[in-house]
Amino acid sequence: MGKALILCVALAGCATTTPAGNPRQVWCDHNQPRRPSAAVVAAMTRPELDEMNAFNGQGARWCGWTP
Repeated sequence: MGKALILCVALAGCATTTPAGNPRQVWCDHNQPRRPSAAVVAAMTRPELDEMNAFNGQGARWCGWTP
């Protein structure tokens, strides 16, 4: 690990910084809708459902996700 890190820093080619561009597009490129099965939804708690719905709502607004 140490040698790889030194090599990475020496070459300055590692992708350790946030990509330039639209942050919303970056988020859309790295996420996808959460669509659990009915059995999983039935077992989820209210806070888990709220978080999933908020996540999917953000994806619908920013990325154009549809149900």
